[in-house]
Amino acid sequence: MATIFDVAKLAGVSIKTVSRVVNNEASIRPETRTKVSAAIEMLGYEPHRGARMMRSSKSGLIGLITGLISASNSPFITEGLSDIHILRGAQEVCSGAGKTLLIGDMAGNPDTAAELMQTFISHRVEGVIYAAPFHQQVWLPPHGKTPLVLVNCFDQIRTPAVVPDDTLGQALAVDHLAQRGHRRIAYIGLNEGAVAGRLRKAAFIAACARNGLNAQDCPVRIGVLDDADKQDPFAPLPGILRELMGAANRPTALCLGNDIMAAHAARILEQLGIHMPEELALMGFDNDPMICQLLRPRLSTVTLPYFAMGRAAVETLLTLIQGEAPPQTGPQRIAGEVVERDSTPAL
Repeated sequence: MATIFDVAKLAGVSIKTVSRVVNNEASIRPETRTKVSAAIEMLGYEPHRGARMMRSSKSGLIGLITGLISASNSPFITEGLSDIHILRGAQEVCSGAGKTLLIGDMAGNPDTAAELMQTFISHRVEGVIYAAPFHQQVWLPPHGKTPLVLVNCFDQIRTPAVVPDDTLGQALAVDHLAQRGHRRIAYIGLNEGAVAGRLRKAAFIAACARNGLNAQDCPVRIGVLDDADKQDPFAPLPGILRELMGAANRPTALCLGNDIMAAHAARILEQLGIHMPEELALMGFDNDPMICQLLRPRLSTVTLPYFAMGRAAVETLLTLIQGEAPPQTGPQRIAGEVVERDSTPAL
């Protein structure tokens, strides 16, 4: 491996001159800079990153604390590998800005966030991203003056945050079905203890009213048990579906709280002899690629815009690192979109 001494010898200059070229100091003559740069390229010399960090107030490092990796087996984290899109979006912006992304996973224990935060600070990261596995409120450990941005979560002290627009997403789902002629749309949602559950339920009711749908023809049910530790969190689904499908004015379309709930519902409806999509249209939420493509009919759904959220979080963090104010005072809401597949044909 080439050293700074090798570069200085090949270029015929002093070690100090090589160091000044590497650090892009303005006082170097153009011909000297060209000669040293040619020697660096010829030898494949790479300046010692640690030494350069010591001379600069910028480390070029961004820390990302996440529960996405270890939480991927949870029955409520239906997006599976889609969660990794947050990391992909963050990585893309970091790479474009010349930053290195360091990732620390909480291994299923939120208490390790404080340890990871201190580890990142000790490594002189320029800023930290905290990414939650689902839309939720969080309480984070102190981070001193290190810039921090939350993604897929928010806190009570208005830390800059990027979250999915669950309200708009659910409204788009109802609009999609109403535009296809459905006037009786049922909703089976997530538990209201979840932020997404509360937002999507309220958005469903409001969107039905906005589309002129009769509230009695648009029943709302909760399809997830309160206790997340239950072996079958979707135990209410069979009873709910039997009730809805046995009603005199049974729905022609069904909005589910997420894609995995839609997959469970599709299995139960098949057992009840309901033909989809001829007798009942299904609409999911999340856009889990495996579930949506493998279900028959293929599932229409609303995306959770994880990639865009990861990008937006790092973009916001970079503005904070530059000493600028965040682009907005409240959480930045990123909208998803309807992905139409086979499960929602027009009536």
